This record gives sequence, structure tokens and C-alpha cells, in this order.
Amino acid sequence: SSGINAEWPLRPGETNAVFSVLEALLGGSQEEKSGALIESLNLLKEDTSINEENSYDLLSAIMCCTEEDDTELVSKALKVLNKFLVYQAQYMAPHCEEVVTKIVRAKCPMQHADSESLYQLLVMVYKTEAILNLIVPMLQHETYPVLLSVINLLYSTLKQNTPESQPMLESRLPALASAVCPQCSHVETNVRKQSIFCLVELLLIFGTEKVDALLEGLTVSQKKLVYLYYNRHQRNVR
Repeated sequence: SSGINAEWPLRPGETNAVFSVLEALLGGSQEEKSGALIESLNLLKEDTSINEENSYDLLSAIMCCTEEDDTELVSKALKVLNKFLVYQAQYMAPHCEEVVTKIVRAKCPMQHADSESLYQLLVMVYKTEAILNLIVPMLQHETYPVLLSVINLLYSTLKQNTPESQPMLESRLPALASAVCPQCSHVETNVRKQSIFCLVELLLIFGTEKVDALLEGLTVSQKKLVYLYYNRHQRNVR
């Protein structure tokens, strides 16, 4: 009847395509999951295949693949999530916590350029405030390697600071500094380095008067390191 058709906006062929991808992502072999991830890319590019009803199902199934032990599959799933943020941002917008958490917890050391572009997209889709609400507590509770992903996302968020987000960011300065400063003593070099860079970014955004007093949690040598990079940047922009 016409009533049923009104609620069923997809043609059967397209419905089958989405169904097959979901079936493989949720229960297929590694090879089938890999093929379904590639197929889901094609679905994302077509405006007709993804709708409000099935978008979350597809998003969830792709995010499940980020929990796999097969790092190649995880890497592919993260690339598909990247495209999801590009092509279907409106459907991802309500799922900030789930998407951000899954991405930073994914068991895959992404190439730096890949993770950077993914984090930039996260900030564009979910906005600075929502991201900070999630990651400031994670900075205090997560362990390596998830911690490094969280710090990288924070760095990306600070780099994309805008005049609109600056007042909100300033209101979080004490919380941010107290969450980041302890990580400058972390056993992992990359965690220490990215934490230092986050503090440098705060100095560049807000200036020494507002930030310096918040760096009291650092050792003398850590503070010297922060100012070394800060001064280097100031020299480079002159």
C-alpha cells in the first residue's frame, strides 16, 4: 500500500546493499569485513543509500571493527570513519561521545597524517566544547597508548582554536593545564612531547600572563622546554 511505501524511501536494491554490508561487518570473516568496509565507502558517497534510519546502524557496525585485534582491519575502519565524517557529517553529529571514544581507543597506531586529518574532522563536526568535555577527564584516567591518542586530539583541538571558541577555551584553562602538566612526566617520550606541545599551544593562544601561573605543576627543566618551543615559534613568525 502507499502507506508502507511512504515509510520506505529506499529502493530494494539499495536496501540489500546496506543489509549485505551490515551482515558482513557484524558477522563476517576478516576478509568479508574488509570487503564490506570498502563497500561501505561506496554507500557513503551515494546520497540515496544512507538515511536517518540506517546511518547509525552502519556507523555502529564500522565502529565495532575498530575494536578488532587485526590492525589492518582497524586502520581500514578508521579510514571509513574519516569518510563518514566527510560525506555524512549530519548523521554523525548526535554521536560525539561514542565516535570520539571509539576512535581514540582504536587498537591501531595510525600514521601521523591519517590521525591528524581524522582529529581535525572530529573537531569540525563536534566542535571544541564537546570534544573538551570528553577528553579532559580522559587525560586524567586513560593509560598509554589511548592516552597518547587523547593528547593528540587535544593538540588538534587547540590548533583549530577560533575566535568563537576562545572564550570557552579560556574558561577551561586551569582544568586543561592541571590535566596536561602531569603528563609531561610520563614514561613514554611521545606522551611527554605532545603534552609539552599542548602547553606551548596554550601559551601561543592566551599569552604568558594568563598561562604561566598555571604551569606550576612542571619541573624547572620541563618549563624551560615549554618556553624553548614557545620562543622558537615566536622567532619563526617574526
